[in-house]
Amino acid sequence: MRALVHAATLLLLGQLASGQENRDGRKLVVRRQRRPVDSNNVQCNQDTDIQLFEDPDSCNNFYKCENGSLTLETCENGLLYDHQMALTDAVHNYCVYNWKVDCGQRLRNDERISSPGCEYRFGIFPIEEGCLQSYYQCSFGLPTEVPCESENVNIPVRLMLSYDRDSHTCGWPDQLQHSGCNPTQMFGFSCPALEELVGTPNEQFSPFPRFPVEGFESIYLICVDGQPRLQSCGSLDIWNEDTLQCTRKRSFFG
Repeated sequence: MRALVHAATLLLLGQLASGQENRDGRKLVVRRQRRPVDSNNVQCNQDTDIQLFEDPDSCNNFYKCENGSLTLETCENGLLYDHQMALTDAVHNYCVYNWKVDCGQRLRNDERISSPGCEYRFGIFPIEEGCLQSYYQCSFGLPTEVPCESENVNIPVRLMLSYDRDSHTCGWPDQLQHSGCNPTQMFGFSCPALEELVGTPNEQFSPFPRFPVEGFESIYLICVDGQPRLQSCGSLDIWNEDTLQCTRKRSFFG
């Protein structure tokens, strides 16, 4: 930790998280203010809050008041500081993934410190090229495989959501054909042309017609721009081939 003789000028932001508390019950306050940042003139509140200050010269650093002391903090590799996301999107020590941050005029150091599976020490990365239903989440250079779909009692089947390396999120396979996803092959179904559905019950759902999945009563397919997309009726409903909609299961008593 460097000695705090830095005289950077900080702009006033005000309190972003009034009433939000950390694990110790102290309020967290994110501020930017006009005054030199130095331990002699910043009044650190010792009892009620942790105060965070943006370093106007670096996206990799920020200042923190805690227990009456002001320290210059440096984000881990792969993370940057953003005062607007410090309390909402922080991954580690109030820093967020570098791809989320617009540093503006602040300098940023995106030098990679890589290890197997991890491009940076912190981040979200593809396991390999291709259409994959999981990804690596890295912390301190150690990768953990994370599925795109966690277990959900309300969605009893996997919908084959796949990792999108551009957005660092998971999405529908039909939207990720550029990543190698082939929905027709995945689901073994080819969407008919919309004109073929004219005069059929499916015409009412155009341009997103829907079709049953043989052998499964709780899922169905819709077609989006000519590509199939798997959908779930949830845990309580089943597919009705007559209405082409999900309906509640019938219960019998006695």
